[in-house]
Amino acid sequence: MSSTERLAEMAKKVKEDLALRTHPLGVKFYKSKELDEELEKARRPLRNFNVRMPICQLVNISRTYGWAVAMTLEDAYCIVGARVMGLIDEVPEYLFEDVARFHAKDGEAGRAIWEGVEKRCLPLGSTHSVLISPLTRMKVQPDVIVMYGTPIQVAKLAKAFTWHGIFPEMTFIGAAACSSISKAHLSGKPQLSIPCAGEVFLGRSEEDEMSIAFPAKLMEDLVTGLEGTKLAFPYPAKFMIYEPRILISGYRITYKDYEEWKMRKGQGASASPK
Repeated sequence: MSSTERLAEMAKKVKEDLALRTHPLGVKFYKSKELDEELEKARRPLRNFNVRMPICQLVNISRTYGWAVAMTLEDAYCIVGARVMGLIDEVPEYLFEDVARFHAKDGEAGRAIWEGVEKRCLPLGSTHSVLISPLTRMKVQPDVIVMYGTPIQVAKLAKAFTWHGIFPEMTFIGAAACSSISKAHLSGKPQLSIPCAGEVFLGRSEEDEMSIAFPAKLMEDLVTGLEGTKLAFPYPAKFMIYEPRILISGYRITYKDYEEWKMRKGQGASASPK
């Protein structure tokens, strides 16, 4: 079994075991204009749909529709996301100015936010194209894996890493949530992410979702960690083996009401004159 086939097998198991609504994804960064069959076959925003899209929207399209998608700078709608992925070779000065204007109370706070984003970005000009695909159909080795779920599902995924002494990181900047992908690639550690405003309004992530991104080399740890934490953190995380109680007084729908009725009926029949 090849490494990509093994990843596909593990992704299928994780999706089924946790009942994830959307596909676990693989993300691959191409440093140059490489001739790759998977990259060529993938849907591109400008080529296939005649529009440009942000990276967060492409992530959501891929995990929801099950499509392999790809982008270069010419496909990018959001230049902040393009900066995060290393698709641009210089940063326009207006990006910092607008971050300060729309995301912060003043220039000092805006600078802190932008510096926080920059620490999570791939190097300028380091990426020519990005491939995003469901792991179950990916034929090339991804750099990063991304999974979305409810907070409890993502907590279970994070717990799987702590089983091995690997502690997921999280920094909420309020912008560029897609930087969890680049940060996972840079740091070699799992990254938890809450959707930012852009991911919600442009990318269309749902209100009850969050994500975890981690280097592909950690997938085996994830799967064994999920198995190892079954007792400490079962999923679904609900105890349901108990007898319920009706909280509405006088609402006679339980077996106890039925048994009392039968008893009264029997007593009435035995008391009747023959």
